[in-house]
Amino acid sequence: MSRLGCAALLGLVVGLSACDTWAADFAPALRSGLIRATEAILNRSLEAAEVECQAISALADGQGPGFFCRAMVTMARAEDRDDPTADLDRFREQIGEAIAAIGQLEQSHPRQADVKLLLGLAYGSKALADGERRNYLEAYRALREAHRRFQEALQLQPSLVDAYYGIGLYEYGLGHVPSFLRPLAGMVLPPGDPAAGLKHLERVAEAGDALRATAQVLLLHLYTGPEKRNADALRLGPELLRRYPGNSELYFATAYAASELGELAEALKIARRVRQQIADGAPGFPPELAARQLQLLGKISMDRGEHATALTFFRQAIQSPTPPRFRWVTAWAWTRSGMIHDLLGDRDEAIRCYRQAVGVQAESLAAETARRYLDTPFAGRPSAG
Repeated sequence: MSRLGCAALLGLVVGLSACDTWAADFAPALRSGLIRATEAILNRSLEAAEVECQAISALADGQGPGFFCRAMVTMARAEDRDDPTADLDRFREQIGEAIAAIGQLEQSHPRQADVKLLLGLAYGSKALADGERRNYLEAYRALREAHRRFQEALQLQPSLVDAYYGIGLYEYGLGHVPSFLRPLAGMVLPPGDPAAGLKHLERVAEAGDALRATAQVLLLHLYTGPEKRNADALRLGPELLRRYPGNSELYFATAYAASELGELAEALKIARRVRQQIADGAPGFPPELAARQLQLLGKISMDRGEHATALTFFRQAIQSPTPPRFRWVTAWAWTRSGMIHDLLGDRDEAIRCYRQAVGVQAESLAAETARRYLDTPFAGRPSAG
C-alpha cells in the first residue's frame, strides 16, 4: 500500500469528531471515545483503538461511527502486511456497513453538515481502498459520492474547514491518476487539481479543528515525497513526533527531511531514537524495521561525506532480513552504494550496485534512479534548499 494512501486512510477517522454539532446530538461519551480512537490510530496503538471502537458501537447513535472506526483500524493493520488482500477485503465489508448506517443518519438529518462530512469521509476511504485494489470503476463511484457530500457539507456550513480535507484529498489524488486512466476518470468525475488540493490540505493543517493533525501527518509525507518540500516537512515533523511517538513513519520522514536540508545532527538524533526503540522492542517498532533504520543511517552518513561509514550501513541493510513490503529499502541501499562508488571514482563497482538495485522487485524510485546513473555517473548534487 502506498504511503500516501495509508496516511490518508489513517486520518479519515478523525472526521468522526470534527464538527461541534455532533457534541449536541451525540452523548459526550461518544465524542470523547471517537477522539481517543483517533489519537490511538495516529499513534499506531491499534489494540487500544479497537477497544474504543467497540465501546463506541455500544453507545446510543454509535453504530455508524463505530463501524467506521473499526474499518479504519482494519485499514491501519493492512499497512503492516506484506499481503494486505484479506485486510482490504475485510475493510470493504466494514466500510459498507458504515456507509449504510451513516446513510440512515443522512436520511433522518438531511440538513446537517456534520452528517454529510461523515458520509463523505466514509465514501472517500472506500474509494482509496478500491483504488489500492485497482478496482478503479468502484473507486470513481465512491469518489463521486464523497465529493458530493463534501460540497454539500460546505454549502450547509461554509465555516466547516475540516471539509476541505476531503476535497483536498480528492483534488490531489485525482490529479495524480495515471495518464491512461484519466479519460475514464473524466467521464464520471470533475477534474483534479493537485495544486489546489495541496492548498486545501494546508488550510486544514493551519485552521482545521479535529482534522488539523491528520492533515499535518499527510502533508509531512507529501512534502518528503512527491512535493520535495523538505523545509516544510521539517517544520511539521518534530511536533508530530512529540504527539505520536509510537508512529515510526513520522521518525523516518522527519529524519529524511532533516538530512536533505543538511540538518545532519538532528537527522542522526532521530535515527538513533528509532534504533533504540527497535532494540527496546517498543510497540510499533518491530525488528523488521532494522534494515530501514540502517539504510537511513547510511543516507545520513553519505550526506555527511562519511562514505566508508555509509557503505558499511548500506551493506548491513542489504544483508538484514527484509520483508517484501520493505524491498525498496534494499533497492535504495544498492542505489546509494553505487552513487558513493561513483563519487570515489570506482565506476565498475558503481555499475554493479546499480544493476543490483534494478534487479530488486520493488515499487521504488530507487530503480529509476539507478537506471539513470547506469548511463551517466553520479557526480554529486547541489546543496539542498
